[in-house]
Amino acid sequence: MTPHLVEDIRDIKGAVPIPLSPWWWGAFAVVLALAAAVFWWWKRHQLKSVTPSVTPPTPYEIARQALQQLREDNPPVDVFYTRLSDIVRHYIEGQFGLHAPERTTEEFLAEAHLPSDYMTLLSAFLTECDLVKFARHQPDAADRQRAFAAAEKFVEESGNRLRAATVETPTPLPHP
Repeated sequence: MTPHLVEDIRDIKGAVPIPLSPWWWGAFAVVLALAAAVFWWWKRHQLKSVTPSVTPPTPYEIARQALQQLREDNPPVDVFYTRLSDIVRHYIEGQFGLHAPERTTEEFLAEAHLPSDYMTLLSAFLTECDLVKFARHQPDAADRQRAFAAAEKFVEESGNRLRAATVETPTPLPHP
């Protein structure tokens, strides 16, 4: 090798420490905190704009949709009455807070404190459903339609009454 090339090659130097004063550490912490705050604000703003506010369906809406689905499905008589009774019982539980699905008709009617017109309608309706479900009663098409109409009437009337009661009426301002 030629001596000229040997002089061009130098040995590797060790790591050179970077002198950082406390001022640099403070500036780094401020920049890091600012970046975290901007990221947090951006994520929060992004979630608010992406997430639509969806209100859950009311018991009335659930019952109306279930009744419509039952009408479209047109199942056999025993399945029809079982589903119809379940729709009304779940509606009562959601709308009035009564645990109707787990109780027998007699237990439920004894504990329910609903208006008398509802109690009369429910008593006849649920008794007919129980006859079909447990006593193997075979209703005809007119009985089936009458039971469906009774369930629909109960849901409509009680739902309308409750919606009318929850609509706030403006209170008059007191005179000075």
